[in-house]
Amino acid sequence: MTKNIAEQHEEPCVKLSLHDGIARVVLNRPAQLNSLNIDLITSLLEVLNTLNSSRDLRVVILSGSQQNFCSGLDVAGVMADPKNIQWLLSSCDGYPHNKVQHLALGWRSLQVPVIAAIEGYCYGGGLQIAMGADMRIAHPDARLSVMEGRWGIIPDMGISVTARGCVKEDVLLRMTVTAEVVKGEAALGSGMVTEVADNPLERAEELAALICKRSPDMVEAAKRLLRDSYTQTDDERLAFEEKLQRRLLGSPNQMEAVMANIEKRDPVFTSE
Repeated sequence: MTKNIAEQHEEPCVKLSLHDGIARVVLNRPAQLNSLNIDLITSLLEVLNTLNSSRDLRVVILSGSQQNFCSGLDVAGVMADPKNIQWLLSSCDGYPHNKVQHLALGWRSLQVPVIAAIEGYCYGGGLQIAMGADMRIAHPDARLSVMEGRWGIIPDMGISVTARGCVKEDVLLRMTVTAEVVKGEAALGSGMVTEVADNPLERAEELAALICKRSPDMVEAAKRLLRDSYTQTDDERLAFEEKLQRRLLGSPNQMEAVMANIEKRDPVFTSE
């Protein structure tokens, strides 16, 4: 299936396709370095709703068109109408955060892994969207920055949540108050990206294909465990881990994973 968002554009500002369980989401304002205007933001929110209701989804690959991920907020376009700011800061239906925060936190709320393939510019809001992914594959020369400080504001798209456990607090503070630009290799050292690759999109496809070979129940449970247990005590984490494992043990997909390994064949999983 292929779905294009923002029909008023000759070229949709967000492209969405879903094939064999892999959703590919592409930010598509190449002439503007895929910066976030209201149309693109609205389209991303619609895409998140679509993905959240998809039964066939196994993994998401998030990228930008023409070798740039996202250069951040289209400040001139968004700030032109004061109503835009009020809309962005308004509540997001069904979630305890606002719409602009959902642009990043929405990827975390999906029950499947999300992989961001980062090339070129990944600034400000673009970086915060990428931080909402579960994994980030960056080109060694990609340019990443918490750019909001240049505009006299703090990052407000959930990076205080999404960077937790990935980026050291002092490094994140330094990047926030300086708005410095770092390349992919340096971002790897700080934990801001998961790995670097000469072709991030190709590497993301490899990981997505591998994830699709694993039990969907296990993948969902793994994301829940590592996402939802972060603020729990050790005892609560261990209890949650056991609860999730008990649901997996002996289930049809877990038994299929076992038999496929024993019989040296590809597994055939079911979705409920």
